[in-house]
Amino acid sequence: MGDHVFVHAQGSGVAPVVKSAVEIELMRKAGQILAKTHAIVGQMVEPGVSLLELDAAAEHVIRSEGATPSFKGFHGFPGTICTALNSEVVHGIPDQRKLQAGDIITIDSGACWRCYHSDAARTYIVGGEATHPERAKFSKTMYAALMAGINKAHAGNRVGDISAAVQAVIDASPYSLVREYGGHGLGKDLHEEPYIANYGKAEAGILLKTGMVLAIEPIVAMGSPNTQVLGDKWTVVTLDGSDAGQWEHFGVVQEDHFEILC
Repeated sequence: MGDHVFVHAQGSGVAPVVKSAVEIELMRKAGQILAKTHAIVGQMVEPGVSLLELDAAAEHVIRSEGATPSFKGFHGFPGTICTALNSEVVHGIPDQRKLQAGDIITIDSGACWRCYHSDAARTYIVGGEATHPERAKFSKTMYAALMAGINKAHAGNRVGDISAAVQAVIDASPYSLVREYGGHGLGKDLHEEPYIANYGKAEAGILLKTGMVLAIEPIVAMGSPNTQVLGDKWTVVTLDGSDAGQWEHFGVVQEDHFEILC
């Protein structure tokens, strides 16, 4: 990892772990718990709701299912969810701010079930897409980039095929990739090899094998991709104040497709 604890190390020399069938079943359960969490928290994304209320709801759902929040306490992070509101990029700490109609917010979270992690992020336009069509278009473009990457995440391809596919979608848009952050493997550790940059060359990098578990997560800014970390040592914001966000699915590399677990 780099200076910021959520930055994933590239080239650590540790080979990606191919998960066993038993491990994949545990991670499938972790994904089901996280999917339920996102569904319930997503329904709460309305004007007047505070970020702390969203965080409390997420923790309640995860713990009520017998799991633990993957993010809470991770290198000292205080929340169950990371919230990225408007110009925040990633790793925002939930606080007392209340959502307003037209806001764009990314909610990122994870659930740990019997020592195995899940990790996924969703982006919402508060009050519905009609409240801010430009932000809605931005969110849809990020999701299109995510799915382009996922379509390349099958056995026989390489990590660079995922990266290049994500980059191609964003390069064809008016938006920009935030290059300091990317996707990753996961399992017993929240961040495992391989690191998955959101830019790169096709047919480059580590060979994908059936049973690898990956989190793919395009992280994008509407304006300049330059960022800074705030004084809380966690929240990353765009330098120019433009909107930012991400979409993230995690799942299993299969022979001819990527099985999304959340």
